[in-house]
Amino acid sequence: MADLNFDDERINFTPLIMYIDYIHLLQDDYYKKNLKNITPRDVTYLMNIFYHQNCSQKDLSELLFVSEANVAQIIKRLEKNEFIKRTQDTENKSRKIINLTEKGKLTIFSLLKEMYAWEGEFFKDYPLEDVEKLKRMLYDYSQKAIDYI
Repeated sequence: MADLNFDDERINFTPLIMYIDYIHLLQDDYYKKNLKNITPRDVTYLMNIFYHQNCSQKDLSELLFVSEANVAQIIKRLEKNEFIKRTQDTENKSRKIINLTEKGKLTIFSLLKEMYAWEGEFFKDYPLEDVEKLKRMLYDYSQKAIDYI
């Protein structure tokens, strides 16, 4: 099992993004070991489709900072596995609207349950106010990162 073994000075010296990246890598590893027919990247796409209903491939490409070709490839696989459905936009015939299927929704609810359980284990020794403050700070950090680009 990996252990960071940082002393206090190094903890403070290490950029926050490194901790975020490490947590993300560990979560991806968990998904690879425990999820069938779904990749860590699929989770990212499904979560964004869940939170941004009626989005298009272009919307997803902008949200996830990837090319539309990359989105098309993943969307095709998600549709084949019946996690999502694409429908024609009634106002723009060249645009396809993406939403979760019932299978996709059930998958997201199951993933959210696991994510909240995972978070619950990590934060069980912290006051709820600290957890909420950390989430707000990370959200703000995300927004500032987007604005910085």
